[in-house]
Amino acid sequence: MSIKPGFLSTQQPSLPHVADQHVRRLMEVEQRMAESQYGADACRRPRSVGIVGAGVMGASIAAAVAGRQIPVVMVDENAQALATVRQRISSWLQARPAANEAARVDLDRLVRFGGLDEAAQCDVVVESVAEKIAVKQQVLTDLEPRLAAGAILASNTSTIPFARLSSPLRDPGRLCGCHFFLPIGQAPMLEIIRGEKTHLQTVAAAVGFARAIGHLPLVVADVPGFVVNRLLVPYLSAAMQLLVEGVTVEAVESAAERFGMLCGPLRLMDGIGLDTALQCGWAISEDSSDLVAASPLLVAMVKARQLGCKARAGFFLYEADEPTPQGLNPALQAALARCPQTPRPHTAETVIWRLLAPMLLEATRMLQRGDVRDAGQIDLAVVLGFGFPASRGGLLYWADTVGAARIVEWFDTLDYLGDRAEPTPLLRKMSQCGRMFYA
Repeated sequence: MSIKPGFLSTQQPSLPHVADQHVRRLMEVEQRMAESQYGADACRRPRSVGIVGAGVMGASIAAAVAGRQIPVVMVDENAQALATVRQRISSWLQARPAANEAARVDLDRLVRFGGLDEAAQCDVVVESVAEKIAVKQQVLTDLEPRLAAGAILASNTSTIPFARLSSPLRDPGRLCGCHFFLPIGQAPMLEIIRGEKTHLQTVAAAVGFARAIGHLPLVVADVPGFVVNRLLVPYLSAAMQLLVEGVTVEAVESAAERFGMLCGPLRLMDGIGLDTALQCGWAISEDSSDLVAASPLLVAMVKARQLGCKARAGFFLYEADEPTPQGLNPALQAALARCPQTPRPHTAETVIWRLLAPMLLEATRMLQRGDVRDAGQIDLAVVLGFGFPASRGGLLYWADTVGAARIVEWFDTLDYLGDRAEPTPLLRKMSQCGRMFYA
């Protein structure tokens, strides 16, 4: 069965205000669930926050914290990073929706610099260093004996399982994940990862931290990629595959944006960092070989140090501190020329479906395995985590509007992908019984 021309690329969502209301209801439910499960500690505002790592993510986390008038202690061995961090925090605050509040944030008073001893005396200590397990473990083990009574450790890792990350700690129960998303001002959600040994009080304090900085707490289990990246990486992987199938960068980005995505997958990958995306892909591939297709193109781009915004060159070119692309990167064509090509005919519809299909399959697998509580957590993850259109209600709400039977038929158009495009048992059962994700 082919996809009707215009069905995905031009058809506007029916009743977008209803879909928006659905997302707001999901947020309210998630907030109430956190409050009821974690009690008074989930409403406690931290008196101060320590952040170890003053890079892009560390500075943006500091902006979210200082923007709520909570003092921050920043730690970094790189003196140059600390020298520019207040200016970068100011830029983050000016760019956020409530930019008029930035003028009232006294960064000289709220953001100070120190060592691990000073940071460890804060109520919440966030590790935001390089995404390398040895580096993160060293920081965490250095911090643990210095922690004040009642303080918690939080890692901003996007891929590393907490069973491994916490293994050197004397009390792994004080560690949880606090996974932020860029741009933090436009993605007001904090993915809180609860490891098997994480104390209930630790998760409760992380929920209180999220609430204090105006973020929705999404408490999830410790599975590779957690929830957001486990759905995001297959989406980005599909975009890379489309390029080697002969689809242009402009066609990929345009199709995603016309569907309603906040930005296209390649521009999103530039913002994340191509090296970070590659690390995420490797980490998730260790758990599931069918989830992410190997991408020689991405490897070639990373080897050429075309890493995205932070390198001023990825799929697009950028000027310093300017997130808006300044044109395509000529190095991409050189990288493509060195990769095996498998040209296929594509339309706007097939491009969009190719991007959405692997996300949808993994979402249903996560429901089957019990990795998430319900469909609502999936939809919040994609809408707030990487810009799936709220006007479509989220991935699974959108799937309900299409219908499971039609979706299963659409997978026939991807038979050239083999097992990676095989509908899950849950989808087939829903198709046969006429079931929906939201009954």
